[in-house]
Amino acid sequence: MALTFLPDETFESYSARLSPFFKMKRDNGIIEVRVHTNGGEALFGLEMHRAFSQMFRAVGADRENEVMILTGTGDYWVGSVNKENSAEPQADGEPMPSFASFIYDTFHIDGTKIVEEFIWNLNIPVIRAVNGPGFHAETAFLADITMCTPDTTFVEPHFTIGLVPGDGNYLILQELIGLKRANKAMFLGQPITAQQALEWGLVNDVVPRADLLDQAWAMARYFMQRPREVRALTTNVARQRWKSLFTREFAMHLSHEITAALIHPVSIEAQEDAVTGKSGYFEMK
Repeated sequence: MALTFLPDETFESYSARLSPFFKMKRDNGIIEVRVHTNGGEALFGLEMHRAFSQMFRAVGADRENEVMILTGTGDYWVGSVNKENSAEPQADGEPMPSFASFIYDTFHIDGTKIVEEFIWNLNIPVIRAVNGPGFHAETAFLADITMCTPDTTFVEPHFTIGLVPGDGNYLILQELIGLKRANKAMFLGQPITAQQALEWGLVNDVVPRADLLDQAWAMARYFMQRPREVRALTTNVARQRWKSLFTREFAMHLSHEITAALIHPVSIEAQEDAVTGKSGYFEMK
């Protein structure tokens, strides 16, 4: 009996479905995914938060995707918080249940799935071309190769705005730059510059903005010179440290963030202040 495989979702289908948050193009197995909001710089919110895991799942499931480049739009990786889709969701003009009621979906499931889909289901090399400052940088640090522009800064804002750092960003910082540096960045809210990120091992290269995507595509084409199976299996080897770390510790981090958020909800304005730098950070005298 001949084998009959169910069809996978096509590139045309999922690229259109995810287009409100991601602009995609593909050339000879290399897929570029560019984050945006209304065609401009990305504004983070609950809908985009969920869309990331949906995008990773779709890209990882398409066997025609061989290497992924993930980047942003304009001068910022994430420019600010999108208040329209960060507040409590509405349905038919009526308020949805309280923050405590929907936190399981927005914090626990969505927060978990971003990491799970990236580490476990996106079995192709990922090059992260960070095009400027922003937050939610865990996808930048989890990428196999990370490049950023000279003006890029990375911030761990949770504690600064009254949240426990549980989404994985702080956990990654602990692993890559060491406990003391990670603690200072987290507790004091001090931004990590591009040069510091390079010296500490958070990024591989600092690249002029005009050259960023050209470098990413050149590297992706270099990856494509290797056999498909070698690329995929090597990616699994490269991700094993992340798989072990997140299996051991991520649930504890995330559960503490959720618990604190239930006790002390944080306003959208406080989140925006942390992203834009209005909330400030501790400076040594």
